[in-house]
Amino acid sequence: MTTKPTTARFFKHLIRLIPKQFSGKVELQNTDGQVWQLYFYRGCITWATGGSNSWRRWRRNCTKCCPRISLETLSLYTYDVCESWQYYIVNNLLKQEKISLSRAICIIKNTLIEVLFDLIQQDHLDTLKITSLTCHLQAEMKQPIFRLSIYEAFEKVKPIWQAWCEANLQKYSPNLSPVLSKPELLEQYTSALTYQKLQILISKKLTLRDLAFYLDRDLLKLTKIFMNYVHQDIIQLTDVPDLPALSVVKIEALNRQTKEIQTKNSQLPETIIKSQKKLVVCIDDCSIVNQVMEKIVTKKGYQFIGIQKSALAVSTLIKIQPDLIFLDIEMPIANGYEICSQLRRIPHLKNIPIIILTGRGSVVDRVRAQFVGCSEFINKPVNLEKIEAIIHKYLYLANTKTDISVVGSLVPASC
Repeated sequence: MTTKPTTARFFKHLIRLIPKQFSGKVELQNTDGQVWQLYFYRGCITWATGGSNSWRRWRRNCTKCCPRISLETLSLYTYDVCESWQYYIVNNLLKQEKISLSRAICIIKNTLIEVLFDLIQQDHLDTLKITSLTCHLQAEMKQPIFRLSIYEAFEKVKPIWQAWCEANLQKYSPNLSPVLSKPELLEQYTSALTYQKLQILISKKLTLRDLAFYLDRDLLKLTKIFMNYVHQDIIQLTDVPDLPALSVVKIEALNRQTKEIQTKNSQLPETIIKSQKKLVVCIDDCSIVNQVMEKIVTKKGYQFIGIQKSALAVSTLIKIQPDLIFLDIEMPIANGYEICSQLRRIPHLKNIPIIILTGRGSVVDRVRAQFVGCSEFINKPVNLEKIEAIIHKYLYLANTKTDISVVGSLVPASC
């Protein structure tokens, strides 16, 4: 099998499949039913996804290009049904200035190269067929972050594929995961330390691409090492399932849930309804989170203020004196821990309930949050029922207890 014609043949096939200066989505499917989506803007490739491990690929490239972004702490809300949630998230992070343009381009470029490599590796390129060709592009796709002409894409993927073929690896996908089939032979042929390390790595069910990233090793060189064991039947390369997608909450769905919860709580006594004049504040640099929180809070009858700039949070809170605070941990300039610690040193704010919004649930994070004086944790994306429960606990029940204590103080002791 010659390597150069194979790469060229794929791109020639791709050029034949799509119209010139095409803008839209091309969906390709192989004979096994695997589907890939390629997005184009004026004949250039702008995004690609699909295959057997699209979320695994996306998570790995996000972590590689943006190591400081914790994917599990992201709050993802949208009014739109997006063409590709993965692209939407990158675009959203860029708009919120949580990542730089260069890092967004890094994610997209790495993803494009991996997807194109996987497509080239298909056994029967000519059987890749278009199952969908859509000219309509949604807003986030009409102003692409990054573009590659088909020729530029060919030049980037060609040397990677050639090196892979020269190592006789064309039949082995880098999306495969090593599995230990004969541990006794591995133990016999390697040192105790190497055996232990390999066992740990293999037990994690990572793909060759994952392993190369986490070990900071060249993918080709690492694969060659594993192939030595594959040829001896000590290790097998197998498929692994994709990683779970990030949770994206639709605003429409949130609104429906809010109405359902409101219906359940619509029979509140008139005296309680009249007393719901308290102020809830949410400090989060994500405008969408503040919009969602505002919908929940105001529909319960409370006042709401959203603060996006963490540097202004403390001075603003001193002026407005809220009754309940929701506070994001990960923010630029001043993080949630720092703000919480400052608030607890201010006399008229030190007893205000502060609810940490986070995706981090480790013991260390909880201890740190308790140390600076937070009241509770809520995982992001926020759950409507949990927010409702927090409001009920710290505003409704607290208000009820206050009313009871006031009434009790007016009752003569002789009664």
